[in-house]
Amino acid sequence: MKEAVQTDIAIIGGGIAGLWLLNRLRQSGFSVILLESDSLGGGQTHKSQGIIHGGMKYALQGKSTPAAQAIANMPDIWQECLQGNGEIDLSNVPILSKQQYLWSTGSLTSKVAGFFAGLALKSNTQALDKKDFPAIFQHPEFHGQVYSLDETVIDVHALLRELMIPNQDVIFKIDPMEENQLEFDDKDHLVSLKIHAAPMQTLQVNAQKYIFTAGEGNELLLKKLKHHKIDAQRRPLHMVIVKHHFDYLLYAHCLGLGATPRLTITTHKAHDGKSIWYLGGQIAEEGVKLRVEEQAQVAKKELKELFPWLDFSKAEFASFYVDRSENSQPHGSRPDSCYFQEIENSIVAWPTKLAFAPLLAHEIIQCLAKADIKPCIADMRELRAWPIPALAKPIWDKLLP
Repeated sequence: MKEAVQTDIAIIGGGIAGLWLLNRLRQSGFSVILLESDSLGGGQTHKSQGIIHGGMKYALQGKSTPAAQAIANMPDIWQECLQGNGEIDLSNVPILSKQQYLWSTGSLTSKVAGFFAGLALKSNTQALDKKDFPAIFQHPEFHGQVYSLDETVIDVHALLRELMIPNQDVIFKIDPMEENQLEFDDKDHLVSLKIHAAPMQTLQVNAQKYIFTAGEGNELLLKKLKHHKIDAQRRPLHMVIVKHHFDYLLYAHCLGLGATPRLTITTHKAHDGKSIWYLGGQIAEEGVKLRVEEQAQVAKKELKELFPWLDFSKAEFASFYVDRSENSQPHGSRPDSCYFQEIENSIVAWPTKLAFAPLLAHEIIQCLAKADIKPCIADMRELRAWPIPALAKPIWDKLLP
């Protein structure tokens, strides 16, 4: 007979969704364990730019969208947490910028004058005078328009640390799971979850509820289900990292003619103290079919067009692919909000975006309450000697050491 552990909730996946949910469930009195086969946040989370979106980027064509409406309340929840007054104390998480900027190039400003006029009517945006532009746009060669946006940018790796620290006693490293470790009955009830961690023994995990927040790893669960047709999709990105010597701290969206920002830039610090510009937006979406060296050339050309007064000849460029794992949507489009589905004694969940983590946890806790899941006696002694997964390193320190 295999050794076993007993817990109220077992979370499989240690990204932002799993870690936020872990904190909230333990606050509610549940015994919980979190199982991670890689590093904490080592999937999609540590590749996030750290933007707490308020929905503006989803309304770039001048009208509100379901996605913009769904995410509109998230900044207030995050702000309370960052101030130490919210559902989770994140007061030790550095705020990289309290606002972002939205800018247009001089050639485009006249074409989107109506859009900028609409921005002026929104409470979370403000047109800036030239003297208040970020330093990088003070250059005489810049002839565009700049707005400030109430969108906070946070240090994602510090966020992971703060979510992990109070829960180190219930977070465990496991070997990558295989299909034979999950056994379901004919009604899709999970009857057996086995975990390994070399050189530890195999353990049987017995829980009232198994919650899968593993991103791409959720696909393993979906393969085993017999009656529930939940499909996953992957929406790829090809992100770009630029290490340079400029002093400009830039957190901004460059406005294009489409529904996606032409370029989204956030600034971070590498381990050697140099500055990192992390590039997303349209360049990341359109670059998914390009090779790494081709994407670097596209990024160099784009930056030279947008900032002709800067010299990028000594900058280091790197790029990488991200598979955003989500619940399937018609035509592979972006989900409007977070998603979860209860399947007997399991829940499969995707946060969709970093900013949705609090909402996803709230909805799952409501689901548990409706199912009348209550704290019971736990026995986790067999896990006392199991290893703890490391925190994911910043992606720029991996690619540009």
